[in-house]
Amino acid sequence: MNATATDRVDTMTTYERKAAEDPMATLSRMALGLRYEDLPPQVIRHAKHSLLDAIAVTIGGSAMEGVPAVVDLVKDKGGKPETVLPFYGGRVPASEAALAIGPMPRAMDCGELHEEAGHIGEYIVASLLAATGLKPRVTGREFLEALVAGQETLIRIGMAYRLISQAVKTGDCGGHYVFGAVAAVGRLLGLSQDELENAQGIARTMTQPHTMAIYAPATLMVRMHHGLVCQAAITACQLARKGITGPRSQVLLGPMGYLARASWETHPEALTDQLGQRWEMENVIAKGYCACYFSHSSIDGILSQMREHGFAAQDIAAIHLEVSAPGWKATCEPQDTKWSPRTVPECQFSLPYVVAIAALDRQVFLQSYTPEARARQDVRALIGRITAAMDPSLPEWGARVSTTLHNGRRFAGEFLYVKGHPKNPFSEQDFIDKLRLCVPWSAYPLSDAAVDALARDILNLEQVDDVVRALLLPLTPPDESAP
Repeated sequence: MNATATDRVDTMTTYERKAAEDPMATLSRMALGLRYEDLPPQVIRHAKHSLLDAIAVTIGGSAMEGVPAVVDLVKDKGGKPETVLPFYGGRVPASEAALAIGPMPRAMDCGELHEEAGHIGEYIVASLLAATGLKPRVTGREFLEALVAGQETLIRIGMAYRLISQAVKTGDCGGHYVFGAVAAVGRLLGLSQDELENAQGIARTMTQPHTMAIYAPATLMVRMHHGLVCQAAITACQLARKGITGPRSQVLLGPMGYLARASWETHPEALTDQLGQRWEMENVIAKGYCACYFSHSSIDGILSQMREHGFAAQDIAAIHLEVSAPGWKATCEPQDTKWSPRTVPECQFSLPYVVAIAALDRQVFLQSYTPEARARQDVRALIGRITAAMDPSLPEWGARVSTTLHNGRRFAGEFLYVKGHPKNPFSEQDFIDKLRLCVPWSAYPLSDAAVDALARDILNLEQVDDVVRALLLPLTPPDESAP
């Protein structure tokens, strides 16, 4: 007899901190102990949607600037043929595959995130895809278990660190991502508790003060950073498997722990509170626009006003935007670059650019960043009529939009929950539609039949007996996947 949803919840294990152990030990027990059979149905559904979203943006970002160069570097280095390299073909060492795959889902700036912990699925899914080459075969259930383990670990550490509400304001964009990727890869590879704790200890020595210099001004390191994190996660797990030990007593807490880096009050209780019973990964946000999420409420605001009041971009005399402190830091500083962006990363992280092109085109997607789009004079003219200010009283992701028309009419409103937020969620069809929007931008042409099969396999992943065959080979030229 199949377990009911109630049975699953009742049988879930709560992972509690033992004595004075570092909470990373507790999180590692969760990562290794969770089982697909015990996961609540909504968690499994969220994991599948997260994977579908990550695969979509990996496809969309596969040919974007910087990615082909990293792929060339990885292929030039050569090495043991382990992991299939999607879109470009061949097999490369798993850690090198992580370096190449990692930037792909981030390049579009359309992947999911958590309100407090930041970007999630891009790190976890890219690491897991790269790690598939380290096992003879990975089943769909194994992949889902590792995905849940990695996401929950990353989110809880990001919540404890208070990445969005505190760190970004100080110019810190976090270094916790590697811990989630290590948890996911460690679970997939079947590390022991000791090995996973050692891998996380090794990862702790690799975290750095990741500063907002990545974003302000924005550079290709926004996306390349992901490849380096994914590569580090696989390397940490491989080292632990070889018997290399790492510091385990103060990975997260204590004078040497990760949270001690913060110059603000952290929330260490978030690390293990109802761990195994309450799943924070259910609160992940899906993105409908290819832009920094701090700008999404402003994009939504101008588009909502245009729909409701029936005016066009040509009618706009001025737009004034008010954003939160972290939103200002990410999308409005330095002001000279944000109001005159030129490169794709600069435009993706420019509040006035994305609001202007949204008003003109009624969308913000990959076509918004082509050389032709970035050179448009109508976009530049509207940018010149946009002003912005910081309001620390606003929620981190919220915005106020005030629009004045040439005829003197004025509209103002506050916008908080963009489509994709847990309070205004994507439907399953929304995720499928997003996948299809990404397909034309793939580095390797994908047929409608292949995309249909890919979506079907992801949404039924527990029935898949070979993840490489289901997820990687359909994205790879058929003659280029053999060793």
